[in-house]
Amino acid sequence: MTPRPARKGGLPPDRLYYDPGIQTLPLEQLQRLQGARLARQLDRVWSVPVPFFKRRLESAGLQRKDIRGLDDLVLIPTTRKDDLRRSEEAHPPFGDYRGAPPGAALRLGASTGTSGRPTLILWTRKDLEVDYAAAFRGRWRAGLRPGMRLAHAHPFGPNAGGWHFSHGIEGLGILNIPSGPPLDDRHINDVLEVWRRLRPDLYRLFGNVAATYADAACARELNPARDLNLTIAGDHPAEQYLVVSSGLEALPLLGSACDARNGAHLAEDLAIVEVIDRHTGKACGHGERGNLVVTVLEKDNFLLRYDLEDVVRWNSTPCPCGETHRRLFYEGRVRDVVQVGSREVLPIDVALLLYELPEVSTPSAEYQIVRHPDRTDRLVLRLEYDPARVRDAAGLTGRLSTRCRDRLGVALQLDLVPRGTVPRFSYKAARVVDA
Repeated sequence: MTPRPARKGGLPPDRLYYDPGIQTLPLEQLQRLQGARLARQLDRVWSVPVPFFKRRLESAGLQRKDIRGLDDLVLIPTTRKDDLRRSEEAHPPFGDYRGAPPGAALRLGASTGTSGRPTLILWTRKDLEVDYAAAFRGRWRAGLRPGMRLAHAHPFGPNAGGWHFSHGIEGLGILNIPSGPPLDDRHINDVLEVWRRLRPDLYRLFGNVAATYADAACARELNPARDLNLTIAGDHPAEQYLVVSSGLEALPLLGSACDARNGAHLAEDLAIVEVIDRHTGKACGHGERGNLVVTVLEKDNFLLRYDLEDVVRWNSTPCPCGETHRRLFYEGRVRDVVQVGSREVLPIDVALLLYELPEVSTPSAEYQIVRHPDRTDRLVLRLEYDPARVRDAAGLTGRLSTRCRDRLGVALQLDLVPRGTVPRFSYKAARVVDA
């Protein structure tokens, strides 16, 4: 059973875990639970049936009897977004990979389309309950409590991310203040006036949205901290390690970090998580980067061994907070991997180096990695700089080159450009561009 939404006053605010019985479940019991839930989903492949997965398993020479437990999961071929797209094209509009008939769905969404043609997403009532169960745990870890006010900038519309985020906080008894990304002066004015009157307890603003709103507030002679309770924080690149998602089509809030801030605790009762080497398909161990592969448990519309083509790494060490579910670090997208010699570099690697140099640390300066297909012997970096802050460009180049060599093991080609040359990073914006 998934937890029901909490109501104001329903849970004591000093409670450590949202769902202690699940979040501290001993490993052996957690694995037994996963095994039982996996078995139910596999039964449904043949009994519902789910033609897409039935076809894929049988093409791999597998019948239901061949998958006896968690250890046999690796026998199942992975599925990627392009496989779902082809299913939808062959069987419009929803494809043949759904575990429930479209008539049972209560909500429709679409993927963002950042990696190609958007796919459609359907949720039954049970699917929504599973998503919200994971969301409640994550929001509780982040310190959200009934009676608080939270403003956020998630977009609404067909992507459905705004709806999911909103319901995931409303279910905890939190006042939802949906504000949206800054669109134009009128929209920004309206949002700032709401914030001024309500002074939200917390904000969840992605990319440079917080800075954009704060700059606009200052232009209107408002002090963001004093008048709006808005402080520009969380700009350290490692903030991306606090949350991990497996997409709206799988489990949106797959995990989030506790106060130890050393990786995001997964909802392993709701999803089986693997990290695999994308070249060999072998499982990755502690600290090793690999592709995030998720098998969704409990949902009507489930996915088996879904490869998000996201790069993650394990933290398999016990956590001092007492949660038993493993932790994961989100590193970036496979499409943003840049090969430099024998090393694969991601934007987070560069961001962590830049943060050590105050004169060019983000968000003060933007950067892009330029991928040259015929120049893989060095990391080509386009970096904004402000002459008023960078007095010694040659010295900056030397220090950054040394850090790239010592930390990443790669040579650097640095292209310093004036501020405003590189587009401001925002939600889903590209840090890697092709030459």
